[in-house]
Amino acid sequence: MAARVRVIFAGFSDDPAEERQAFLADEIERAMGEVPPSRRTEYLETLGAHFPRWQPASVNPAAGTVEAPLGAGTLLDQLLARFAELSEGDRQRLLEKIRSISGGAITVGDAGHYQEIWKRLGVDASATPSHERVWRLLGGLLDFFFSLDQLGWTLWRNMGIKSAYWKESDLAKLAGPYLAGNHEVSSDQTKLTIERTRRLIAAIVGAPGRAAADVANQQAAQFSPENIEVAARSEKRALESLDAACWREYKQRYASNGTPPHLEAAIQKALAQAAEDLIGGRTR
Repeated sequence: MAARVRVIFAGFSDDPAEERQAFLADEIERAMGEVPPSRRTEYLETLGAHFPRWQPASVNPAAGTVEAPLGAGTLLDQLLARFAELSEGDRQRLLEKIRSISGGAITVGDAGHYQEIWKRLGVDASATPSHERVWRLLGGLLDFFFSLDQLGWTLWRNMGIKSAYWKESDLAKLAGPYLAGNHEVSSDQTKLTIERTRRLIAAIVGAPGRAAADVANQQAAQFSPENIEVAARSEKRALESLDAACWREYKQRYASNGTPPHLEAAIQKALAQAAEDLIGGRTR
C-alpha cells in the first residue's frame, strides 16, 4: 500500500492538494475495508511509518509558516535513494506494482546496483545510465563470456584431467530466465556459475608458468652433463672410456624421456597438474 500511495501521489502531483488528498483517503479507506476496526489504528500507524518526511501540509510552530507538500520529483529522489535498502523481493513487488499501474510503460532502474557499478567504473554516483547502452554492453559481455566459457571447458576436457572440478551449470541457459525474472533461477546460482568459470580460466592462464618450470626442472635432471656423468661412471663397462659411457647413457635417456612424443606428454601432464593445483588453491 505504501508503494501504491507513493505512485498515486506522484501521478496526481499537478492536481490541487485537496483533490489529491481526497483521492488518497478514498484509496486507503478501500484498502482498510477488510481490516477489523480494532486494528485499523495499528495498520494506519504502520503505513504512516513509511512516510516520515511526507506531510501534505504542515505548520511550522516556530516560524508560523505553512510548509508546502513535497513534489513528485523530491519523492522520487527519496524513493531511489532508499531503493537499495529494500530486499530483492520488495524491489520486485514495487516494480510490478508500478508496471501494473502504468500498463508496463514505466521502467525503473535499480538505483542501488547502478551506484555499485558507478563506483567500480569511477563514474559520478549522480550519473544517469543510458538503458540502450546498458543492454548493448550486456549483450557484448554475454557474447564474450559464452565464447570464453565454451573455450575454457573444452580445453579442460582435452587436458584429460581426472578431476572433480567440472561444469555444473550453463550460464547460457540460466541468463535468459534470470533476466526475465524467473524466481527458479537465483542470483547465487548465476554467481556460482560465473565464479567456477572464472577460476577455471585463471587456472588455465596461470598453469603454463608453473608447468614450464616443472618440465624444465625434469629435463635438467634427466639430461644435465653432471647427472649423466654420475650415472655413466656406475654403468661404465670394462675398457670403455667415460665419454663413450656418457654418450651411451644420454642416448638411453633420450629414447625413454627425450623424444618429441615424450616431451609433449610431459608438458601436457605438467599443465594439467598445475591447473589442478591452482583451482584447488594449492601453493608451492
